[in-house]
Amino acid sequence: MSLMTRKHPVDNVVGVRDRAVKGAQRAVPAAKKAVPLAKNASAAVARSAEDAAAWAKPRVDDVAAWAKPRMDDAAAWAKPRVDDARAWAAPRLERSGVAVQETLAPAISEAIVAAAHKLDVKPARKRRRWAAVLAVSMLLAAAGSAAAAVALRRRPPVVGYEPADQGSADVSTTAADQHVTADGSQPDAEVNGQSPEV
Repeated sequence: MSLMTRKHPVDNVVGVRDRAVKGAQRAVPAAKKAVPLAKNASAAVARSAEDAAAWAKPRVDDVAAWAKPRMDDAAAWAKPRVDDARAWAAPRLERSGVAVQETLAPAISEAIVAAAHKLDVKPARKRRRWAAVLAVSMLLAAAGSAAAAVALRRRPPVVGYEPADQGSADVSTTAADQHVTADGSQPDAEVNGQSPEV
């Protein structure tokens, strides 16, 4: 056989198969014998468990019968002592609760609130654009009304005309008769049938 090909001869494979078959044939009778032994063992274990239970039951009953009155006596003895301990502890516990509520709770509450304020993100100030627009428009309106008032004061007085049916001669004499001073006011008491404004 060549070392490079690693081919096994067919005779070795047949020999291995034969040995496996012989081993299996020997194992079958042993397995057949083991099944009844296993059944017998399980029955023996069940019988032993029943015997142990039968032996233990009267003893457990005896212990329970012995312990029950003693437990009742212990409970009767302990009940007033437990009640006394509860009566002693209840007011002290209540006073402790009130003390915690009045002293520790406010301090803890303040610490928690302070921590919450430190953790809170401060909101950015909102820009009030509408307020700026309103202020600018009010300033412009005030400046416009001031300019209009100055313009009206500097304007020369308007000469009034009477209706056309009175005649053109009266209109020219009325305009000529009126005297205007240097500041634009009229000295006459009545202008076009109206009294001057004060």
